[in-house]
Amino acid sequence: MKKKFPLVSVLINNYNKDKFCVKAINSVLQQSYKNIEIIFYDDCSTDYSLNKIKKLRNKKIKIIENKLRKKIRAFNQMEGIFNSLKKSKGEIVCILDSDDFFSKNKIKKVVDFFINNKKSDILFDKPIIYNSNDDKYKSHIEFKSRKYKWPIFPPTSCISIRSHSLQKNKRKIFIKKFDEVWFDFRIATYYSLNKKQFNLIDDYLTFYRSYPSSHDKRYKKLFNSLWWKRRDQAFNFILYLNKKKYKKNILTLDFLFTKLVNKFFFIF
Repeated sequence: MKKKFPLVSVLINNYNKDKFCVKAINSVLQQSYKNIEIIFYDDCSTDYSLNKIKKLRNKKIKIIENKLRKKIRAFNQMEGIFNSLKKSKGEIVCILDSDDFFSKNKIKKVVDFFINNKKSDILFDKPIIYNSNDDKYKSHIEFKSRKYKWPIFPPTSCISIRSHSLQKNKRKIFIKKFDEVWFDFRIATYYSLNKKQFNLIDDYLTFYRSYPSSHDKRYKKLFNSLWWKRRDQAFNFILYLNKKKYKKNILTLDFLFTKLVNKFFFIF
């Protein structure tokens, strides 16, 4: 990067999160790193989200109001991110869900990483998780890349990426198939398998709210058809990305059992 203090665009997707969205935005405005802009994408909220954000009247905030919400939530999220990307001017993009928030020094550490690692396009950090009782704890998951399978990766709000790289690869990531495969899975898997990039800051820089919604509860494991459908689509997404690496999964127990369950036990 040529600039000493590159502009960072924080893309915030929001749908009916009026209890949290102001905290999310304030966590960005209060960063120790100051060269930032916020693109706040509201996806047809029916609560007070937009009113609260408009009252902030901060020049660093650009608001996009989507007027037509589609039925597939995963596609809504990706359309929000890529529509926000079009309006952004930053060299670096940080993704933030409107119910999460950043630690004060997150963006500075993200910028330092990209300045010092010019060949790296994507970066993850670790989450501090809030549960439904507002108890918080550091995630002890071992986030890592796996050679022929999707990586074990942190949630959406822990993703930062060079803007030009996301622009260049967005068509590959956002194909309108695999309706249960979300943005974080797609981008982590694409960069891990196709670009051989999985960069992780060993620091807890993002506060992530793990409040299961009515939609999330439908993914109860083992005997839930949607959970198995998502796993099947995950393998099919790898096939779409990289046929050679997909073939490495074919003889694994995980792959075979997923295909067997989807074929004989559940009807979609």
